Amino acid sequence: MKVLSFIMSIIILALATTAAYRYLKQDWLLYRKAEDLSRKGAWQQAIPICDALARKGFRPGDTLRLLGKSCEETGDLTGAIEALRKLAAASPGDAGVELELAGLYDRQGDHAGAADIYHALLAKEPGNRGVTLRLARALTALGRYDEAILRYRAILGEKP
Repeated sequence: MKVLSFIMSIIILALATTAAYRYLKQDWLLYRKAEDLSRKGAWQQAIPICDALARKGFRPGDTLRLLGKSCEETGDLTGAIEALRKLAAASPGDAGVELELAGLYDRQGDHAGAADIYHALLAKEPGNRGVTLRLARALTALGRYDEAILRYRAILGEKP
């Protein structure tokens, strides 16, 4: 009888622990579900989960990045840009986020917005060839050829 009581106690404890974890850590479980959906390529299903978690303020960096990637993968560049703008505001000075945001602007056709970000990045890190190249491409798309040529020459090491 004691063994049966002990086994029942262990089972009840395990069930109670599982229920408590699911209740207390539901945001984590939702985030993991969104990650799993994105790994499977079910981006559209991950978006509402990420959006709800971002509105709650759950792990804003990770959640907004996953939301942006999910929107981008579904072709919703406007949603991706909105998520990355929030991410850039939450982590100012993160050059990787700013570069990614500028790339989205370029893809959407807002080359002026992208160029502004590239200029700001170059002000922080002059001589960055990758950013200089992206800026030159954005300037070319804007029809600002003289400025673009100067950037291309700088990449090649030519003096103006």
